[in-house]
Amino acid sequence: MDRQLTVEFPWLTLVAGGPPPAPVWEGNPNTDTRQLSAVAYVQEMKLDLSGYVQDSLTVGFRRSFEQLGGAESINWETYDANNDVVIETVIISSVPFNDTQLGAALVSSPGFTNYNVAGFDWGNFNREHIIHGTYHVMYANSTIGAGAFGSKGVATLMTVQSNDFSSLEPTAADCLYCYRIFVLPEPGTAAAGVSQLGLPPKRVILDAFTVEEPDLEYMMRLKRSYELANQV
Repeated sequence: MDRQLTVEFPWLTLVAGGPPPAPVWEGNPNTDTRQLSAVAYVQEMKLDLSGYVQDSLTVGFRRSFEQLGGAESINWETYDANNDVVIETVIISSVPFNDTQLGAALVSSPGFTNYNVAGFDWGNFNREHIIHGTYHVMYANSTIGAGAFGSKGVATLMTVQSNDFSSLEPTAADCLYCYRIFVLPEPGTAAAGVSQLGLPPKRVILDAFTVEEPDLEYMMRLKRSYELANQV
């Protein structure tokens, strides 16, 4: 039977502020949004599939796609293209991530073979875990920014790299873990740096279906789902 599963991520709007000489990002992050570090935020929620599991149904996926509810914007006093980058990754996984793994996902997308660098917790993820995954690198759009980047301006953000690493693997997990993770420029001061960011809401739509598999196949998939959830 066909299903449409939807995940709704809220706005993230921040303004540089705080007492000098160490500005911080300020604002009112929405429900389900929290700060991972001085320049990283995560929005997280769960997508409940327990009703399908109770009916011994497998959830499969034909495709997934994202919708954006507005313009991504950036304001600055001065702009440094070498450092003032916004990175966003969206992950819908059949297993949970801890905070260090969320941070590592901004460096290298989970589910791939990662390079050996001390200090990163890549987790034990493989492609089966990552039902939906995208990675975006964004800079200020220099074609419409007000004035030169060395002076005060405002622009939309322009995506310069976009990767899709969705597996769309079927699952018997009782929920999906949904994350939208950002790394932002360091907050600026009244005289220099990035002063404001506006990142609009995002919707992820999963074109899904449910199917009743033969008992042995379903039990093996269910066993595998629990193994994956407990190995991370």
